[in-house]
Amino acid sequence: MKTRLLAVACVCLSLGAPNAAHAQGGSLTPPGAPAPSMRSLQEIWDKLEQMDAQDQDLLNSVMALQTQTMMLQSQRQVLTFHYATGGSLPWTVVTVDSLGNVGRYTSTAFGPNGQPMISYRDSTNLDLKLARFDGSHWSTETIDETGDVGAHTSLAFGPNGQPSISYHDFTNDDLKFAQFDGAMWSIVTLDSTNSVGLYTSLAYDATENPAISYYDATQGNLKFASFGGSTWTIEIIDSTNDVGQYSSLAFGSNGEPAIAYYDATSLDLKVAIRTAGVWSVTIVDSTNNAGKFASLAFAPNGQPAIAYYSTPTEDLMFAMFDGSTWGTSIVDSNGRTGKAASLAFGPDGQPCISYYFDTDDDVKFARFNGLSWDLTTVDAAGLVGDYTSLAFGPDGQPAFSYIDYTNFDLKFARMGLFQPSP
Repeated sequence: MKTRLLAVACVCLSLGAPNAAHAQGGSLTPPGAPAPSMRSLQEIWDKLEQMDAQDQDLLNSVMALQTQTMMLQSQRQVLTFHYATGGSLPWTVVTVDSLGNVGRYTSTAFGPNGQPMISYRDSTNLDLKLARFDGSHWSTETIDETGDVGAHTSLAFGPNGQPSISYHDFTNDDLKFAQFDGAMWSIVTLDSTNSVGLYTSLAYDATENPAISYYDATQGNLKFASFGGSTWTIEIIDSTNDVGQYSSLAFGSNGEPAIAYYDATSLDLKVAIRTAGVWSVTIVDSTNNAGKFASLAFAPNGQPAIAYYSTPTEDLMFAMFDGSTWGTSIVDSNGRTGKAASLAFGPDGQPCISYYFDTDDDVKFARFNGLSWDLTTVDAAGLVGDYTSLAFGPDGQPAFSYIDYTNFDLKFARMGLFQPSP
């Protein structure tokens, strides 16, 4: 502001010093323009005072915004600390979409703006849909309505900050991929050989390129599609037995992918890990028909972990790699429980799992406190909880999507201070 005042003052002084101007050979006043007067100078100063007031209002607005931002950051830090130290906050449950039979095959992820999105199937219209939250309201849109599509969805955000979705096309039995560029969706078929594209799992690698694990139902193989910057490459990862159902893909801190999946022939939980371009396959759990509903995530120490379902015992299980061996443990054995498991690590570095409690038809949440698992029933209103998908928001609080079978609605639960409008 001081610089601008001095600049205008210099102009005023020049206008008020005609002798200096004539010394350069002529007047600086354009032909026909009125000569400067004290009244015009006063108008300039009045304008400057008005601009000062506007600038002060702008400065006040900026300061208020900065204060609000600091308060939000402080609130998030408090919430994260509260969660990390074992505190429990209330859950907020909302219905996101109730138009028809919706909510199967959900996948939840938080975008760069800190708001959640959910991909899912519209079983009434046989479409792929996406729900977006803008901070106060949910909106839904149809992404693909060509044929019978939208099963086995997996949602992730690309390097441009926009969503991408892998999913199955039932009409053609193909693997498809939808990508948003900020203005429109582009949809491509990645694999149309045999009946492929079930149990898709999408993730972005260290070079910010998408990759997808999925099941070839015709051959009974686990497959992997990866984008190299210009073209997609398709690989068969495991073809021993009928393998590849319930695939779950994640990239480790070393940039290498790992896939957890179910061996339907041997009834085992398996994991495939790539190291220096070479895939190795390991049996993680071979007891009690284990491995359905596998969900893989990497812990902060860089080691993979898997949540899954044990079929005969009907328990929710957890497997963790310590760098040399896999260890398994029971998370919840109270009744028929553990289907639709979804694993994520919280800001405290501890694992959390959303899952379906089959005995009471509820949706539950398990959190490891460092010594044992804390179990919470999040929603018990009717028949709810299948197809869960868990993610942590930027506030450090867990959130997950799931289906309400009583009303055939898509629902969303989030811990902490979350007040979406209907």
